[in-house]
Amino acid sequence: MANFAKEVSKDATSVSRNAAEKIAAVLIAAAQKNGRATIALAGGSTPKACYALMAADPLVKSLPWSKIQIYFGDERHVPKDHPDSNYRMANEALLNVAPIPRENVFPIATDGKDAVADAERFEKLLKEKFPGNAFPSFDLMLLGIGPDGHTASLFPGTPAPQELSRWATWCDPNAFNPSIQPPVKRVTVTPPVIWNAAQVFVLATGAEKTPMLAKIFAENEPQDAPVSRLLRKCKGKVTFFLDEAAAKF
Repeated sequence: MANFAKEVSKDATSVSRNAAEKIAAVLIAAAQKNGRATIALAGGSTPKACYALMAADPLVKSLPWSKIQIYFGDERHVPKDHPDSNYRMANEALLNVAPIPRENVFPIATDGKDAVADAERFEKLLKEKFPGNAFPSFDLMLLGIGPDGHTASLFPGTPAPQELSRWATWCDPNAFNPSIQPPVKRVTVTPPVIWNAAQVFVLATGAEKTPMLAKIFAENEPQDAPVSRLLRKCKGKVTFFLDEAAAKF
């Protein structure tokens, strides 16, 4: 099993605060060691609150923004100004607020003719920015866990979680589960990209996440193992930032 750790806070607000402080610490250390720090952002309400804290005092003044390169782990296939866009959320909470050079921000383009082509563009971008690597090596990958067990946009029932050679792929979760919201295709990193990150932070709040978290942490493979059990193959440390409701397993 991967090197798992749990950080349990009282509520979602406390989770966001704790995670923001720990994200800042990882990025500062990576920038000092390597001259740059790379992070892949996640979508969702808990990360959004976290990003807002990073863009505010005191954290915003402590971060070496000129040395931080910001990527995305996944994206909904909608225009970048669409309400469902992960980029729009991060832009409003962090990218447009903190003093981040725009040339340091690398969105997943979703303005192409289809998700397949945009996944290929995303992979090409990653290969340009992480040359000579079998897979990109992010200093920090941020993830969430869906109630259905998905992480990034690796949804159960789709081929995406089984894609082990590409750096990026796409999926249509609604083809397998019509209830997934929003009902759009996704572009996402593949499991090996997650496995290769130096550190992975998973933000999960609410009691609806507890059953999936229990299956991720279970020593024996559950009969209905969720996609997010792939986190057990990570090379680096995986830290779960949970509220008390999610951590009851």
